[in-house]
Amino acid sequence: MNRPAHRIVYAGQSLREGNGGIARVDRLIARVLAEMADAGQARVELHMFSDGGPSEAAAPRIPISYYGGSRLRFGLGVWKALLRPGFFIYDAAYLAKLHRPLVGRARRPCLVFIMGIEVWEKATKASIAACGKADGLVAISNFTRERARQCHGGFTKARVCWLGTEPTAVDSGDAVGAVSKAPVVLVVGRMASNEGYKGHRELIQAWPEVLRSVPTAVLEFVGKGDLLPEMQRLAETCGVATQVRFRGFVSEAELAAAYTQAALFAMPSRGEGFGLVYIEAMRHGLPVVASVHDAGAEVVRDGVTGVLADLQKPGDLAAKVVELLTDPSKAQAMGRAGQRRWREEFTYPAFKQRFGLILDDFLRGGSGNGGT
Repeated sequence: MNRPAHRIVYAGQSLREGNGGIARVDRLIARVLAEMADAGQARVELHMFSDGGPSEAAAPRIPISYYGGSRLRFGLGVWKALLRPGFFIYDAAYLAKLHRPLVGRARRPCLVFIMGIEVWEKATKASIAACGKADGLVAISNFTRERARQCHGGFTKARVCWLGTEPTAVDSGDAVGAVSKAPVVLVVGRMASNEGYKGHRELIQAWPEVLRSVPTAVLEFVGKGDLLPEMQRLAETCGVATQVRFRGFVSEAELAAAYTQAALFAMPSRGEGFGLVYIEAMRHGLPVVASVHDAGAEVVRDGVTGVLADLQKPGDLAAKVVELLTDPSKAQAMGRAGQRRWREEFTYPAFKQRFGLILDDFLRGGSGNGGT
C-alpha cells in the first residue's frame, strides 16, 4: 500500500506583488510546495497573514487561506490547522509563536525561516523561544545565522539556504551593463521607517560628491514608504534634487525596464539578512554597490561582482560609486561576473535544490503523526 502524501502547512506573510522581499520569499517557497503537490509528493495548504485575497502573484493550484492582516483570524486559522496531523513551516519567528501543542494532541513538527532583523538585537523573547522549540531552522544567509547566534546564543541547528530569483518567461542573456549606458544608479527598496537601514539617506548625502566627478549622474529610487517625504527634503537640502528621481512603486515590467536602463545598482544597507535585490541586479547584469555591514558582503563578491562600501569611512560610498561610473569597462566586467554568479547560485532551480534537501530531511525527521 502506498503511504499517503505528507500534509504540509505553510504559514506566511504575503504573496502579493509590491509587498517587498518577504512576499518574494513566500512566493519562492510556495512555488516549491506547489510543485511538490503537483507531483503527488505532498498535500499543501497556505495561510497568508497580510493578504486579503488572491492576487496574480499568488501560487496556483494549492488551497490558500487569506486573513487580511487580522491577527485573531490568522491565529485561529493556524490553530485550526494544528488540529490535524501534518508538517508546519513558518516564514518568520514571530509567526511561529503560534505553533504550540494543543490539549490532547501530539505536537506537530515545525520548520522556521529566519530572515534577518526579526532574530537580531530587537527580537522578542517569544520569537527567540519559538526558534528554540522549532524542529528545524532555515537561515537565508550565514550572516543572519551568525548574528542571531551572537545576539542570543544557540541557532547552531539553523541550516543556511540562500534565496533565488523568481523564474520568468525570459531571463537575461548577456550582461546589460554596456559601456554606452547613461550614468543612472538604481536603488530598489522600501522607504519605510522600520527599514531605514537600506542606505537611501547615505546615498543622497553622498550624491554631491558623486556629481563633482560625474555631473550627469542620476540617482533613481524605486520603492514607496513613509520615509519618502523626508528623503525628498534631504535631496533638496543637499542640492541634488534635480539629479535624484523618486519613482515610488512600479509594476514588475517597469522594474525590469529600470534594471535594463541603469548603469549600476546600489543599496548600501546596514541590515540585510540576504538582499534579494542584489541577485535581481546580478540577474540583469548590473554591478552592485553594497556594504560591508550585513549579508550584502556574502552575496556580492567585492571587486568581482561589485564593490562593498564602508559607511563608517567618510567618502567611501561616493568613491565606490564614482569608481564604477567612471570606468564603464570595469563595471561591465563586474556585471557579467555577477550574472554568471546568479546563474550558478541564485536562480530558482538552485534555490529549489537547496530548500528541497532541507525539506526532505525535515519530513523524514518528524513523523507529522502520519502526515494525513
